[in-house]
Amino acid sequence: MKTLIELNQFYLENPLPINIQEIIKENIGIDLTTHYADFSLKNPILVAPGQLTVNSSQIQKIYKAGYSGCVLKSVVGESENSQCSMTGLRKKEDFIKTFYEKEDKEGEYPIIHWNGRLDTRNLNEYMQFIKEVNNLNLSNFAIIGSFVCHLPKYEEDFNEKEWLYTLKKFDDAGYKILEIDFCPYLRQDNYWSTKEDILRWYRKIPEIIKTYFPKIKIYPKIININFGMDFQIEMAKETIKGGSDGLVIGNRIYKEEYNSGHGGEELRLTNLQQIKKIKELFPDIEISATGGIYSGKHVLEYLKAGAANVQLLSYIMGKVKKPFIKKGNKFEQVFYKILFDIKDGLIPCMLKDGYNNIKEVGLS
Repeated sequence: MKTLIELNQFYLENPLPINIQEIIKENIGIDLTTHYADFSLKNPILVAPGQLTVNSSQIQKIYKAGYSGCVLKSVVGESENSQCSMTGLRKKEDFIKTFYEKEDKEGEYPIIHWNGRLDTRNLNEYMQFIKEVNNLNLSNFAIIGSFVCHLPKYEEDFNEKEWLYTLKKFDDAGYKILEIDFCPYLRQDNYWSTKEDILRWYRKIPEIIKTYFPKIKIYPKIININFGMDFQIEMAKETIKGGSDGLVIGNRIYKEEYNSGHGGEELRLTNLQQIKKIKELFPDIEISATGGIYSGKHVLEYLKAGAANVQLLSYIMGKVKKPFIKKGNKFEQVFYKILFDIKDGLIPCMLKDGYNNIKEVGLS
């Protein structure tokens, strides 16, 4: 049996094994397992959709580093005849910048600013990527699909052919858990005219999906659009009413001064507030949390608020000025720090608070 300090020191110098959760449970007595829908996760930490989940070599690195899964970069769906109503979201970024808040003197907490949108590939190209990912045959590793299709104005009908054809492609590829990625830039791009548009999307899209693909688990991402917390909760209510199996909380907050979505502490605090309010109203709804995660302490905050798991991206993707103490690639360095950091790692924080497993955290 090894102590936390001994494990910390050993894995500082050595790669984290794929079964690190079993080693932690055997030696320290903490069970990190949780879930995303009906998929059992070996720990609560996934990589969020974005530039780090666009090719199979990245997915392999995420797997080898120890994460429990990842969400693939979101694809813009289309119909069988290649019609795509949302081609404007297939936009490659003009810039990607690392931003630091004024309080972050040492550059420890990078926030990614960029003006791109979703995956630039058409559906056929994207499905080839899916095939490559599936051929990796990664065991005990959740790979979640993510997409969006036609989002109509209130007077328009939904183009169900786009939604259903894209869903069929995912279903045929074996994907039974899907996120719906409502883009954080939609307000800027003026894709809607009223709040009613948005609420209709959140209610109607799950209804369409569940009518034709009842076995697929649907997790819409709740967008942060500066209409106030009450409206954030209304979006959650409508999508639960429509039949969604869970929620992702939530998109970055668009900032005009940066021409970009913005994350960091502001996003984390906003999302924590949303999760707590939603769980008060719907205690059984499952939530995957995102936003401003830079430590195991932040992971634990989300779990305490009621999330089943968390997703992170900016911490891995952004430039961290203060050097990591662990050698290896960025995926490994971040995962090690989030788990083992003596000051605010997930395991030390759980031990300090007296938790033995993730489920116990969620009941607090």
